[in-house]
Parts: sequence; structure tokens; C-alpha cells
Amino acid sequence: MTRVKNLAEWMGYIAPMQNRPETVTLDVRPLLAQGIEPIGAIIQAKSQLNPGQHLVLRAPFEPIPLYALFQNEGYQVEVKKHAEDDWEIKFIPGLVGRAKEHEIDLRSLEPTAHLQKTLDGVQALGRDERLVLHSNSQPNKILEQLETETTDYDCEETGPDHWVTTIWRIAR
Repeated sequence: MTRVKNLAEWMGYIAPMQNRPETVTLDVRPLLAQGIEPIGAIIQAKSQLNPGQHLVLRAPFEPIPLYALFQNEGYQVEVKKHAEDDWEIKFIPGLVGRAKEHEIDLRSLEPTAHLQKTLDGVQALGRDERLVLHSNSQPNKILEQLETETTDYDCEETGPDHWVTTIWRIAR
């Protein structure tokens, strides 16, 4: 079971977690052509990147002030000039493909502790971190309690009486 957020729909792709692209591309040239300041769209796209994803920004100029914004959060910046009015800037998180994972084995806890232990773990998540839960069944009550605007998850049955649920933060 995978949920897809509004940004994914807005950017034109809808795919389950296993098929999500490593790169999210945001072309701000049409926004700028309409006189719309693109910083809101850029910040939203950055905040909704999943662990391991990087943002490719297309702009009509080199957006140098953005570099510090991303670099202060551990991103690497790669710049490519295609033409005078066509720049491609790739923002790559420092932990590409190596998101830090925290595991909780709910199977060893009393059922009454499952929800609070999970919510505490989700609250502690930072950027590029994941919470991996192991449970005997699909944790529907826990999944219903997740804040849909700030978290996403993937849940799958990996064996008899073993479900693995991965939760990550999409906004902070």
C-alpha cells in the first residue's frame, strides 16, 4: 500500500514507491514567463523529496542564491548551462541512496504500545531518515494516524505474519 502526494500529481507522475524516479524535475521557466516567483514551488519540491531523490531545476538563469540554501542542508550542487537562457541545476542530497534507517520491532512489544512507539519514532525522523516497522499484521491503525501532509509510507507483507512498513518524512 503506497500513497502518492499532491506534488507527485502536480508534477505529472504517479508511481508506486518502487518505481519512483531518482530525480524530480521542476522547470520554473514557465512560471517566470508568467511573472510568478518560483521560490515557493522550489521549496515545496525540496521539502517533498523522498530519501535518495534529488531535484533537477530548469531555469532561464543561474540561480546562485539557491545554492547556499541547499548546501546548508547537505546538498551537492551540479550546474549545466545548455544555452544563455537554459540552465540545469541538480541538487543532490548528501545521503543519496543511503537514507539512515531506524527500526522498531513491534512484534516484541505489547499491542497497546505500538501506536505511541511508532508516533514517537516518526516525530524523531529527520530529512533522509526512515522508520522501519516490523509487525505481525498490516498496521492499519498506525497508518491511519500518520499525518498525510508530513509523512508517506510503503507497507508490504514479506512473509507469514511479517509485515514491513517504511515511513519517511516528506515535509518538516
